[in-house]
Amino acid sequence: MTLSEALHFGRQQLQTAGVPDYEYDANALLQHASGKSLAKIMGNPDQPLEDGAEECYRTFLRKRAERIPLQHIIGETCFYGYMFQVRENVLIPRSDTEHLVEHALELAPDRAVRFLDLCTGSGCIGITFLLERRRKGYEDEGVLTDISPDALALAKENAALLKAEVTVTESDLYSGLSGQSFDLILSNPPYISVKDMEELMPEVRLHDPRIALTDEGDGLSFYRRILAEAGDYLMPEGQVALEIGYDQGKAVTELMEQNGFTDVRRFRDYAGLDRVVIGRRIQE
Repeated sequence: MTLSEALHFGRQQLQTAGVPDYEYDANALLQHASGKSLAKIMGNPDQPLEDGAEECYRTFLRKRAERIPLQHIIGETCFYGYMFQVRENVLIPRSDTEHLVEHALELAPDRAVRFLDLCTGSGCIGITFLLERRRKGYEDEGVLTDISPDALALAKENAALLKAEVTVTESDLYSGLSGQSFDLILSNPPYISVKDMEELMPEVRLHDPRIALTDEGDGLSFYRRILAEAGDYLMPEGQVALEIGYDQGKAVTELMEQNGFTDVRRFRDYAGLDRVVIGRRIQE
């Protein structure tokens, strides 16, 4: 099988299996199996695919046809320009979450800050925020927390690989943070309602950890907990930035206001859907 034939075969197999973005995925899997860039594949279409690489490629295609996420097969994904390792049992970073980082960076104070990333998962939010701020010359202090041992281990691995000096600690929201305070709290908590779980794509519903997706209720319980207790962990003028579901903007805005937050702002993603809510907590 030549590289061109392999690419055509892979696209056909994934299209037949109903895989979204089958062309992109076939390209990515062939690159990963062959160790060649797409430019080299397209520039040498008649070059044979080595036997070992072909076997690997076919295995990758079978897994993807079974709707195992592409990121789990290749073991990594790009987030905000940084390459993060991914594992089963930890939420895969997604481009929607980049909006949370983007707006948090825009609204962060013009000085070094101490920030908290609740429900950190792979660590993509907190690590990216710290690295982007470091590029601007700020020496921030970041604390990343999660309740999942698998997530904590992966966040530590990503922090080490990306040379991000953060503290990763086990905590059920604020439970392990007694006496600490922060300028900024970031979070992408489980916000999918239990009734919406069955509508998710198989890649998400069957392979992302359920505990990272849903609160097994109306999708708002983590926001209630985060915002009710945030005042005890925020410095004066501290802010909270939250990723939200497309239909949760009004509800989360109201929760912020009910818990004493002011200057509450809602931001949309590229599809025009509510994606981020940020508010400031003025302490009395």
